[in-house]
Amino acid sequence: MSESAIYLSGEILKRAKEKGISISNMALQKLLFIANGAYLAKTGEPLIKEPVEVWGYGPVIKSVYHEFKGYGNSEIRQLPMLYSLTPTKSLNEVANQAIDFALKIGEQLNAIQLSNWTHLPDSPWSKAKKENQDIIPNEYMEEYFKQFIKKE
Repeated sequence: MSESAIYLSGEILKRAKEKGISISNMALQKLLFIANGAYLAKTGEPLIKEPVEVWGYGPVIKSVYHEFKGYGNSEIRQLPMLYSLTPTKSLNEVANQAIDFALKIGEQLNAIQLSNWTHLPDSPWSKAKKENQDIIPNEYMEEYFKQFIKKE
C-alpha cells in the first residue's frame, strides 16, 4: 500500500495542524521516516514509495526535501499542492496507525531531538551511513522499528 511521500507529507501536516504541532522540513523528514519504519515493522512493506536516502543530517526523502526547502527551518504552513489536488484517499488502518505513532513522537520531540534520535549508533541511518550506502534499506528500518511496534 505504498504511497507518494508528498501525499503522506500532506497527511502528516494536516494532522499535525489539527493537533497544534509545528512541523519544519527537518521534522517532517524524521516523522516520515518514523511512520515508514512503523509501517514496515507491522507489515513488512514500505509506506513510502520513494527511497529514504542517507544524507549528512539524517534520513531524507528527496522529493519532500525539495517540496519544502523554501521554509528553511521554519514551520511549514501550507499543504503540498499534490495533496490538495488529490481526491481524498483512504489510508488503511495500519498506515493511519503509523502516522499517528510518528505524530505522537512529534508531539514530544522537536526537530533537533528527532534528528538526534535518527542518528543513534544503532539506527538504520547510522548503519547505512557506516556502510557507505546512499539509501537506507527497508530491512534496516523494519528490523529497527520492531522494537517499538508490535506486529499483529
